[in-house]
Amino acid sequence: MFEFQKLCNEVEALDPAHRAALIAEKAVSVIAGVHALGIDGIDPVETLAAFVIGSVVSDGVVSEKDLLGIEPSLVKAFGEACDLYGIEHSFKVSKDVKKEIANYTQAVHSIVWAADEQLAADIVLLCLLLTSVDGKVSLKEKRYVKQLCTA
Repeated sequence: MFEFQKLCNEVEALDPAHRAALIAEKAVSVIAGVHALGIDGIDPVETLAAFVIGSVVSDGVVSEKDLLGIEPSLVKAFGEACDLYGIEHSFKVSKDVKKEIANYTQAVHSIVWAADEQLAADIVLLCLLLTSVDGKVSLKEKRYVKQLCTA
């Protein structure tokens, strides 16, 4: 598909303005592409937003600090209609946060499996852009997003 580490390095090198513009551009194309796939039972916005949130809560703990850190980028990508607190609530009420993350991850895998190569690459790029709002893609975030490359 593409060289994952090279993509991570390119994402980390982006200045905030370019990152924001790329998030907006890729979000539009990814959401349109996923909608066009017509996968029953999968809301593209909720699923992709929850997957990205999963990258910051993959340790099983939902922290308000983590959610607030990623919220502006998710709203920029998915709009005000993105119910971040509904997603956060689903993680918090779940007896097993890791299981909830696994459910969203499986849904994103379903999207990537059904997508063509360009859409799959754009999904990975968008996830990296959103998880790197602090200018870094942590090792944990890299492992989490990289699993899409083997979907």
